[in-house]
Amino acid sequence: MESSSKVSEIDIPRLEGERESYQKILDTMIEEAYDFASIAKQKGLDFSDSIEIPRASDLASRTEKLLEDPYLYTDPVNRDQTPLAIESHLRELLLEHDRETAAIMIAISVTKEMHSRTGDRRRAIDSGLRVGLAVLTEAVLVAPLDGIGDVRIMNNSDGSEFLSIDFCGPIRAAGGTAQALGVLIGDILRREMGVGRYLPTIPEVERVKEEFGLYRMNLQYKPPPEETEVIVNACPVMINGEETERMECAGYKEVRNIVNENGSYRTRVRGGVMLVIGEGLCLKAPKIQTHTERLRVPGWDFISIFAKKKKGSDSEGFEVKRRIIPKENRFMGDVIAGRPVFGEPREPGGFRLRYGRSRATGLAAAGLNPVTMEAMGGFLSVGTQMKIEGPGKACAVTPCVDIDGPMILLCDGSFLRIESEDDWKENKDNLDSIWDSGEILLGYGEFLENNKDLVPSSYSLDWWAADLAESLDSPEKVGRFSDIIGIRKDKLPPGLPFNGAINRGGEDPLDRFWRKIDWLSFLKSLNTSWKQIRGISEVFGTAIPPPWNLWWSDLPVQFLPDLVSTLQERGSIVEGSLVIRQTVEEWPFSFNLDDLGIGDPLLGDWSRWNEACRHGLVKSSLMTLGLSHHHENGDIIVPKHWESLLDGLGLDLFDGKIRTRYDCRNLVVEITDRIRSLLKTTTKEEESGEMAADAWESRSKLDDYEIEKSLQVVRKASTLPRWEDAVPCRVGSRMGRPEKSGIREMNPRVHAIFPIGESGGPQRLVSEAASRGAIRVVVGPRVCQNCGRQTPHIRCHHKTDSNQSTTCGGRTASSAKRGRGRRKGERTAIDLAPILEEKRRSLGLDRLPKKIKAVKGLFSEDQTPEPIEKGILRALHGVSVFRDGTSRFDMSDVPVTHFRPSEINTPWKILANLGYTHDVRGDALESDEQILELLPQDFIPSSIASDHLLSTCEFVDDLLVRFYGMEGFYNAKVPEDIVGHIAIGLAPHTSGGVACRIIGWTDASAGYAHPLFHAAKRRNCDGDEDSIMMLMDGLLNFSQSILPANRGGRMDAPLVLTTRLNPSEIDKEALNVDCSWGYSREFYEATLEQPHSKDLRGIVDIVEGRLGMIGEIRGYGWTHDSGPLDAGPTNSSYKTLLTMKDKLDSQLELGRVLRSVGVRKVAKQVIESHFLPDMRGNLMAYTRQKVRCVKCGESYRRVPLAGKCIKEVRTSGGFSTSGGDSSCGGNVILTVSKGNVEKYIGITEEVMESYGVDDYTKHRVGWMSSSVDSLFNNDKVTVMTLEDFI
Repeated sequence: MESSSKVSEIDIPRLEGERESYQKILDTMIEEAYDFASIAKQKGLDFSDSIEIPRASDLASRTEKLLEDPYLYTDPVNRDQTPLAIESHLRELLLEHDRETAAIMIAISVTKEMHSRTGDRRRAIDSGLRVGLAVLTEAVLVAPLDGIGDVRIMNNSDGSEFLSIDFCGPIRAAGGTAQALGVLIGDILRREMGVGRYLPTIPEVERVKEEFGLYRMNLQYKPPPEETEVIVNACPVMINGEETERMECAGYKEVRNIVNENGSYRTRVRGGVMLVIGEGLCLKAPKIQTHTERLRVPGWDFISIFAKKKKGSDSEGFEVKRRIIPKENRFMGDVIAGRPVFGEPREPGGFRLRYGRSRATGLAAAGLNPVTMEAMGGFLSVGTQMKIEGPGKACAVTPCVDIDGPMILLCDGSFLRIESEDDWKENKDNLDSIWDSGEILLGYGEFLENNKDLVPSSYSLDWWAADLAESLDSPEKVGRFSDIIGIRKDKLPPGLPFNGAINRGGEDPLDRFWRKIDWLSFLKSLNTSWKQIRGISEVFGTAIPPPWNLWWSDLPVQFLPDLVSTLQERGSIVEGSLVIRQTVEEWPFSFNLDDLGIGDPLLGDWSRWNEACRHGLVKSSLMTLGLSHHHENGDIIVPKHWESLLDGLGLDLFDGKIRTRYDCRNLVVEITDRIRSLLKTTTKEEESGEMAADAWESRSKLDDYEIEKSLQVVRKASTLPRWEDAVPCRVGSRMGRPEKSGIREMNPRVHAIFPIGESGGPQRLVSEAASRGAIRVVVGPRVCQNCGRQTPHIRCHHKTDSNQSTTCGGRTASSAKRGRGRRKGERTAIDLAPILEEKRRSLGLDRLPKKIKAVKGLFSEDQTPEPIEKGILRALHGVSVFRDGTSRFDMSDVPVTHFRPSEINTPWKILANLGYTHDVRGDALESDEQILELLPQDFIPSSIASDHLLSTCEFVDDLLVRFYGMEGFYNAKVPEDIVGHIAIGLAPHTSGGVACRIIGWTDASAGYAHPLFHAAKRRNCDGDEDSIMMLMDGLLNFSQSILPANRGGRMDAPLVLTTRLNPSEIDKEALNVDCSWGYSREFYEATLEQPHSKDLRGIVDIVEGRLGMIGEIRGYGWTHDSGPLDAGPTNSSYKTLLTMKDKLDSQLELGRVLRSVGVRKVAKQVIESHFLPDMRGNLMAYTRQKVRCVKCGESYRRVPLAGKCIKEVRTSGGFSTSGGDSSCGGNVILTVSKGNVEKYIGITEEVMESYGVDDYTKHRVGWMSSSVDSLFNNDKVTVMTLEDFI
């Protein structure tokens, strides 16, 4: 099998063999679990006699199983005919066409076949549309089920027919492209069925415009009224929807065709309509246009208006792409108390961008040095979400030891880079400021996925190594390189980095590839001297790499004259160190800008971050350049890497003294004069509103200075041929959500999905309900197939003989619905005590657990409770249940492609038995420190989950033994026994689980898995969290019969299980993950022009380029090592600090020491975006609150006249009979307390006093505080006389 030139060489035979073996292992284990669970299900003790999670190996199979019941049945009620079989046809279409085209074609096929069988055009279009939408959303979302409500054929005002599609809230998860394509598919299908186009009336158009004005939820794009009018008038299909918001329309309240199925008007805002028009048709217009033009669909010309708008207008004027990287401020818009800002937009001192992917980044996850994670106040740990300036909106944090950590300034004036966590612990108590936060690692694929231009790469060791390796293209050059660095040629990696076989007989391509990787690793790890770096630069044309490549582009040229003069007058070399005498005797200083003698800034104002007034020009310049130093008796001592400082400033050493070789001060004068002249020219042009070509040229030169600053001087003053920018791009960021690793529970915690109403007391205890005799709850009626009596249970609870304790135990069937509602339930009396006693005996328990917690009511259609035996056993093992009957554990999503056995606490011998026989280089596995490539469906959960998962396994085994009368399945005694077992991964917004195998544990509070696994759940790793459940728990306890019957009730439920991953059939974001072991020189050089990321797709190894070969799931590479997967703080400080005041104090203290953050701005943002809205909301909630009964939970708008709860309570009664009534009589209390309203006032005032905010914010807080005082304190009426005013 041939691979494209950009794809790394991989060991195809070995990897294909490992994949085949792995898939067999997974298939066998899943098959065994299904067989085992099927035996239990066939005992008839559950809602269904069969497992309710069907398996699917690919998208075609998944689509059929997700929609089969009821949408592929010709008669969804009787189901006497077999459903439509679409799996084989869809699989063929997916092999021949892209997914969007296949979705349209299968939708047409299903529509035609359904119509031929039923003759019902509406049902045919409905089925075809849902199938098409399922294919577009990988058949793992609830959107095809609940995102579309009714599909109706309605009438225009002239009597002609048109198609109306109701889009509902769950359509949001489908994404804009699928939403818009859903409309297009609907149009194509209605043409196939001979249904006319939609001809909206003026009220129908105006209604949608009014709804956009009222809609308050977030939209990526909100079209103005004129665009809305164009879309509604031109779209051939009516985009309709159910009411989702509380706001009611006033201008166009009751409009023809905006009605429910029963003819009642929809008067409130329809969120689905807003989503499909705003985020679908408007935002995704270019993609829709592509399909409409290719398929030649008439009536969609209007979409070109929005497509051109998205692509940008074709301007005929002269336009130049500017070099300045624009700032993105959106991440700063919602700063939350206790969650720090780590860097303002593009601000020096913030995270420096470095291209690459570690073992644990990609798919929106970013790498930070573990020391940086500690230095950021401990607020960052593995899985913590950061909101970032770009290229995406957010990322999850993971460790990476191969990138720079922070540079800090100590209270004694020492300025140093922190290399390890021990260094940080040693120096943090003496911290003055964090001058530079270190690097952030982001791959090329992140820019590609977010459709962004690339930013210039820093000249890192990665670029330098690629530069040099590609220059070493002959044995003679390798020999010359050997001479320069003083290492014998036989001690270098063998051969040449990129070409030439070692042996005359040729060389295996894989061996040659690993030789290239070895060369790059060797070059990056070289410990070279300045002399050697100079020699390499002069001979091979490389630029100067770090740490000699200082941050020249941060330093204004006006700082240079004083720095050069000081070095000449006071600088000397003493014992290998640069000593600058008597420059910091009275540090820290308190200079005024005028005292510094540098004049006015060339562009804008002097930046806050250079702190020249505090440190003086010399020390400020050294820190701005990133040059480590310390103080000694008023001198600055620069122990190393000072050579590049002198060379860049045109200085040389003569007899240990510093002398001028090139006077750069004259060049500084020349640059400042030129910049001031250019400013005058461009200012006049910009004021006139037109920019001619020469004005753009002037603006370009100004941009060059703003970007390069002192680097312009260095490139002329240095004797070396090439200098590249060391810090071209910084990334602003703040903390988002903290990492999560915890049990997924209902609130409050539940063991049994069994209704007990208010009888269980505040804790909803089954024992409390049982002590009250017969309780009245709403359950669905069922009829015993054995004795014919009514019962709410799956198995009849009636006794066969009143004198005996044995129950009927017959299988029951659900009765027909009697009312008009969505659910079948009726208020019924249940005597729990005898039922519990009978279940205790049948389970073989000596006594029941003291606290079995149940639910107040059921929300499923049948409203049938699950067998209470399951709740008893869950309580016995301390396992809670989620609403679908399963027990889950949530973890933040983080990616990993390679790991060491020692990092996951699983010995290598156990991993060898699981299929990990070779390490990443193909060597046999023999050590816990070898690096292995993660198999795509293997999962590494947090060790915090081990107790819960172990308890779940014990519960499942006990359930099998005591309830089903079988043997245990897991027999797990310790967490290590769970390793090797299958679990189900599930994202909250989806309806499809993905099978995974647990192979070990990480001490991080997150779950590590392959990027493909996360993408199969339709997730990325930007801070989201998903759940896992043990497979047997899902097979035995999940049932659609207990899912809520409301819209979206089937979301977050494993309606289908994917057993194999196919990269071409999962979320396309995974296709943009970097797979390379290093970027090429061509890539780094190309980034300098800031091309669109798509333009470099052909020179970077990403997953998309490997589709169709083994490389799509195996043989991934990484550019930087992550180090230990659990490095950094175990938990974020946001979770470990107990009070909001502690969190806020830590947040603002961190803001004070971070150079890249203005703490006063952060304080203002916290007050305006968190405290003030909370205070206002709590104040309104207090004035509008209800009162609540502490006994039964009933709420009242006002306190009852009786002063206590007056809710009627049924006291007795048999099954379906009435009983006596009495009032509850419980105490009523307020639901919003005074403390809730006042809790932030004191903190806000303290923040304003400590950090200072503008007058406007002070007045807003003062007004809010006085409003609260007025509410809780009696306003005394003061009688005043005329004398009071004299």
